[in-house]
Amino acid sequence: MVHSEGRKINVFLPIQERRRGRRFFAHRGYKFDSIGESQSLSAEEIEELDRVSMVSLKTLKIPDNVRNKLHNLAKQFIKKKDLEKLGRFMAKKLTSRNCVELPRVLPSKLLCELKEEKNRIEKMLDKKSYKCLKQFLLNYENKSKEVEQVALTYAEDTRHKVSISFFPEVSIAYTLHNFNGNYGIIYRILHEIKVRIGDFTPSVLLSYSSVPAAGVIAAQEIFTYKFDKIVTVEPSEHLTSISKYLMDHISNVQYQMHLYEQGHTFDLIILSHTLLSLYDYNSRNLFVKNVWNKLSKKGIIVIIENGTPTGFRMLHSIREMFITELKFDRFHIVAPCPHESICPLSLTGKDWCHFSQRTLRLSHHIYCKGSRAKNVEEEKYSYLVIRKCEGPRTKYKSESEAVTVKEKSFFWPRVVMPTIKAGKHVLIDVCSYPYNFERLVVTKSSSLLSNIRTKSGTILKGYGYKKARKILWGDLWRFTKRISRPDARLYTPEVTKRHLYRLYQKQKRRENVKSIVDKKSEQFYSSRAIQYYGSSGVTEYYFFGLPCSPPPFPIPFCESFDLLSLQQGAVCRSSPSPPPTKAVNRIMNKNKEEKIARKVDADAAHSYHS
Repeated sequence: MVHSEGRKINVFLPIQERRRGRRFFAHRGYKFDSIGESQSLSAEEIEELDRVSMVSLKTLKIPDNVRNKLHNLAKQFIKKKDLEKLGRFMAKKLTSRNCVELPRVLPSKLLCELKEEKNRIEKMLDKKSYKCLKQFLLNYENKSKEVEQVALTYAEDTRHKVSISFFPEVSIAYTLHNFNGNYGIIYRILHEIKVRIGDFTPSVLLSYSSVPAAGVIAAQEIFTYKFDKIVTVEPSEHLTSISKYLMDHISNVQYQMHLYEQGHTFDLIILSHTLLSLYDYNSRNLFVKNVWNKLSKKGIIVIIENGTPTGFRMLHSIREMFITELKFDRFHIVAPCPHESICPLSLTGKDWCHFSQRTLRLSHHIYCKGSRAKNVEEEKYSYLVIRKCEGPRTKYKSESEAVTVKEKSFFWPRVVMPTIKAGKHVLIDVCSYPYNFERLVVTKSSSLLSNIRTKSGTILKGYGYKKARKILWGDLWRFTKRISRPDARLYTPEVTKRHLYRLYQKQKRRENVKSIVDKKSEQFYSSRAIQYYGSSGVTEYYFFGLPCSPPPFPIPFCESFDLLSLQQGAVCRSSPSPPPTKAVNRIMNKNKEEKIARKVDADAAHSYHS
């Protein structure tokens, strides 16, 4: 009999045994803990959970009709070599602006100081007589963080300014170089929106993208129905003509040079790689606010930037602008953050929130972007998806209160780094609710969900471990958490660094390897001319300046008899060979012992005669 409460009980099992030709039944007792109901999920529930949590895509491919149009565009207007040179030149120019900034601790408006860090002036301000002065300083402190963000933005923007004149050849090269990567990024983000938000069916679209037609084509592939209206904003006339050519099969498209004041609103707004082209910090915030005012209720805005510290810094400031200036019931973050609070990655100073998406390149005979051995490019990006309504994290206090699987997904942690797959365990770095950057451990021995029942009635064991091996960078982790470190990717403490440095110095002293030949001499004597024409075929060996027979160990080569070569014990006028550390040291030690013995004998003889 098994009791349902949490105390240990005895269970006797009858076992049939044979002893001396007789059969009898023996009872063996076992102690069990309380046995609860096994967790069983149907195959449909498992499929829905996997579909909502595993939102990342492996390798994407652009539509065939768009690929053929890009091919025609490349071969009709310009030579292939000139096109590739222009594309590489613009890529280097943009990289010099996007990839020069190093990760750092970003100034945050949400970061509160601890009470223990109050100085004497703050303690003095707690008195009633300084109440007005305290209020003034508090207002100033709230603005000081924004001043730090403005100063940091201005310092980085003035370092490398990018200005590209999109004449026809440059427009074609820019489109061919960047279309596939941008299309894959936007397709992956819109795919997650469609999977996790089932009631979102946009009818009016605004695309403000640096690459022509990439956002509209990706949205048309995800939402297969016909949009009522599509507005694309292209800053260049030549880029607009390329967009018209690539989107001639899509109807209801309106092309504009700028974003004008219009009465109607949009259900979906895509801003792809546009913040970097704006002037400064204030212009970016003002631009995002104007676009947000054009968004309809329950609409979604998608902001995409490069997956570099520069792109992450811009998205971080915009994210904090939403959190500090809007109420929580007016908006919620759909992706990638599982919370509306301070970003834990911005406080590390060494990491930044970014993801990657693989996309098939164009054929090399159309446009060769890089190595011909690779036909897949991996584009890094940072993004932010915000919806204009109250979110599940505001409606419900925890995941258990959420009704549907899609609402529960807003509480699941996000995988923000590539997983580390080791032997029989997986390490996963996640950003989790309410604002934690953690490292999770999933082992093979302790499965997270031990009993999963499928359609055929079989039970899957180690289900969480199997999913952990398949999870991709950017997916959601829906299983229970086993935290390995409270802050993921814990950096090496100073004590450990000093200990490792001591071990390194000890190992270096133990090896005691010194270079005998300088770099110039080594390059000269290992050159092709010396190997073929500098050797006379006769090798002469010397030991402490005297000719001798070849030794049984390799001898180092040195150009002249210097002090270092004499200390090593030998020199050879031949081709260079590895330095004889052990053999030469043996000879040197033997010589030292003989010298010491001779000196001791001489001292003894001198003392005897005296």
